[in-house]
Amino acid sequence: MACLQAINLGLNFRLKAIKIEGDSRSVIRKLQAKEEDRSEIEVYIKDSKQLNLGFGYCVFRFTHKESNKVAHILATEGIKKRETTYQMNMVPSVAEEAVDADRR
Repeated sequence: MACLQAINLGLNFRLKAIKIEGDSRSVIRKLQAKEEDRSEIEVYIKDSKQLNLGFGYCVFRFTHKESNKVAHILATEGIKKRETTYQMNMVPSVAEEAVDADRR
């Protein structure tokens, strides 16, 4: 689950505040909800909610897929290359092109 990975990355970087955006409205709603989740992804939701307590500020927001192109490209490239690491100080050219397109 991408939100869980984002939370772990923020914790590893020792961030104090984090805003996580996702394009799955149902997952974001579950992460925002106060009540306990009883769905198939219950364990991921519980883990995410527990881990986000490590931040002074953590918010989950829904974003449309069109606004999430760069994240999708990075995830797709990682899957193609079978990588589970985060790229530091380096952005793949396909992601740079997507950022440039978003700016236009």
